[in-house]
Amino acid sequence: SANYANSTKQCELSDMDRLTVAGSSAFQSAKGFDYLENHCVDEPVKLCEFKKLSGRILKTVDSVYQDVGSSEECRELCLNSPFRCHSYDYGDTGDMVCRLSHHSRATLSDIQEPYLDVPEGSTYELSSCYNVTIDCRAGDMVTRIQTSKLFYGKVYVKGSPNSCVQDVKGALEFELRMAYDDLECNIRQQGLGRYLNDVVIQHHDTIVTSSDLGLAVTCQYDLTNKTVSNEVDLGVHGDITPALSEEVIVDSPNVAMKITDRSGNEAIPSAEVGDPLALKFEILDPNSPYEIFVRELVAMDGVDSSEIVLIDSDGCPTDHVIMGPLYKSATTGK
Repeated sequence: SANYANSTKQCELSDMDRLTVAGSSAFQSAKGFDYLENHCVDEPVKLCEFKKLSGRILKTVDSVYQDVGSSEECRELCLNSPFRCHSYDYGDTGDMVCRLSHHSRATLSDIQEPYLDVPEGSTYELSSCYNVTIDCRAGDMVTRIQTSKLFYGKVYVKGSPNSCVQDVKGALEFELRMAYDDLECNIRQQGLGRYLNDVVIQHHDTIVTSSDLGLAVTCQYDLTNKTVSNEVDLGVHGDITPALSEEVIVDSPNVAMKITDRSGNEAIPSAEVGDPLALKFEILDPNSPYEIFVRELVAMDGVDSSEIVLIDSDGCPTDHVIMGPLYKSATTGK
């Protein structure tokens, strides 16, 4: 939308309009200004909610379709219309007749008597739409949500409304980051490389309402073995054929973590407070092409399950009193 100041000839552009701020006091009259609104832009239409307005239908509409099989088909016509459709009615002006309009109550405040009273009729107004995308990353999965109306509430993982949550106050775009090593985010693994979770979009900060939505999000990683080949033409003149072919199956490494004595040689089955110990990480296969880099090492309290980060995401100790820096073995990088 845009505001044009007639006195200064200044044009102000905004990503908001009457629909995105519906229900708030953000849209107000102002002398000397013209308000412009674009009704041809694309909006997220993956997941939309309509609210029923009983007993009334619009006097005039933008499009009329005949022989529409059901109210659900009329709803889909509204969601896929070439303009920003914000309301529809079905079967109230004739059998199998679907009518679409870019208007709703939020845009009709300045129009006198826009509705007809039809006791058996209903108008369905678009409340809000959500476009949800998933970003599957190395250490976490991120749910990104774009909405067509200013959102006030929170988005959280089902079962963890206070510990794996993102509060939202008046935004059109927001996200929830769920780390795979965060036990509070309840990410489930199903098979090799497949991770699932349930996310809730809650429209009130403290109570659950009928407008709240549940999302099932999934990340699938291809963790199968890869075949790598390389052919090089050496360009040698003579009887030798200048070709090199190399084929390797790269398996994921098996990594073990052991508690040992300070020298790192002898495994310790049990210990007491004050014992000098070491943590040893190693790849069990000595012929593995991988080497080790340790990061995001977390210790968990056995009493209340609280966590202490020992090694951060850069591989550095967070507190040298608790744990010192990591050293690679002098004899092997594994």
